[in-house]
Amino acid sequence: MAEQEKQMILAAQRGQADGYKYLMDRYGRQVQLLVAQMVSDVRDVEELTQDVFVRAFTHLSDFDPERASFTTWLSRIAYNTALNHLRSRGLASMPLDEERYRPPDGASWAQEEEETAARNERLMLLDKAIDSLRPEERTLLHLHYYEERSLAEIAEVMDVAAGPLASRLQRIRKKLRKLLKIED
Repeated sequence: MAEQEKQMILAAQRGQADGYKYLMDRYGRQVQLLVAQMVSDVRDVEELTQDVFVRAFTHLSDFDPERASFTTWLSRIAYNTALNHLRSRGLASMPLDEERYRPPDGASWAQEEEETAARNERLMLLDKAIDSLRPEERTLLHLHYYEERSLAEIAEVMDVAAGPLASRLQRIRKKLRKLLKIED
């Protein structure tokens, strides 16, 4: 953990506004993106993001840098906040246990345009397929591929055993291939 971050956490623990501001500026977008993987309503995402920071600041004395990094600790709060929100709305999620770009080679501008359009269409289809996944599956993909978190960190955030996460990721990728009708 960077020295500045340690100092800002200590400042926030002492109730100093600059510590709170630093942590919100530094982690606000990350928390918002994590919550948005589970909750689709924009207003709920904004409200839940605020709730995450209120909970985090209320329980800042519980943060133990020996157990997890600050970002992992905060992500776990975000995950649990979003999960509780889904449960309170009757949208309880199912457990997670079930279940090229090629550089142009002298192609013409028109050909490049077609390739770009096809690539954009594939990305749109992938986004739709990801949106159709359960919240935990989307969150697992987000943490692993977009935030580049280790399986151990993800296990801490999602409060699951780290061992099965690799096979869960494999099942999710297989599910996406099936949704996108891609042959293995």
